[in-house]
Amino acid sequence: MNPQPAPNHLPAPRHSKPKGTATRALRRTALMIAAAIVVAACGGGTDTTTGTADDPPSPANTEARTTTTTTAFVIPENTNTPGSATLTVGDQTWEFDNYYCVRGIENTGNSRVSFSSGAFGEFDGANTQLDATILDMDELSSMEGDGTIHSVTIEDIDNVENPIVSLSAQSGFFGTPGFEIAYDGNMVTAKTIFDDDMTEEIEAIPGTLTAVCGS
Repeated sequence: MNPQPAPNHLPAPRHSKPKGTATRALRRTALMIAAAIVVAACGGGTDTTTGTADDPPSPANTEARTTTTTTAFVIPENTNTPGSATLTVGDQTWEFDNYYCVRGIENTGNSRVSFSSGAFGEFDGANTQLDATILDMDELSSMEGDGTIHSVTIEDIDNVENPIVSLSAQSGFFGTPGFEIAYDGNMVTAKTIFDDDMTEEIEAIPGTLTAVCGS
């Protein structure tokens, strides 16, 4: 195999991007599919305990990052120890304590989904979903390289038309992925730039995901 050039963490240039309710509805559908994969893989059980976000400690600087800690309300039935995840995009940080991971097409139930992971929580009164997914368009359960598509999103799943948050980072639609979700044992990490789907402009907001899968 010929060596591939080092991944570029910037997305391919775009002159425009689709916006509005239709686009967010498509994104929401994708997130619902990811959730369905987890429920199917784990036997369909959920924990419906609800909770609210903890108040973050007072920042030393008034312009410090905003941190939200969520409580579990959807946990796969066979998850004895919930995982955790921290997503930081720009000056905002979300912390989840119910991160799940499903690896392998035999477990995701979809021949093109090599890896599905994410968490649920409540942010500013709205149910929020974090999702990190790897697709393999060649249906080989590959986790990296050409043919794989990597996606990290955080989405308000209550308000399609006017979401509180709608951020996405996607890579691999054309050639070698510009960034890849790294999975090592039970650790999931990604470092890339995000686009705010609530604006008309194309942004490049730096962000990182650090997560530990539930067991």
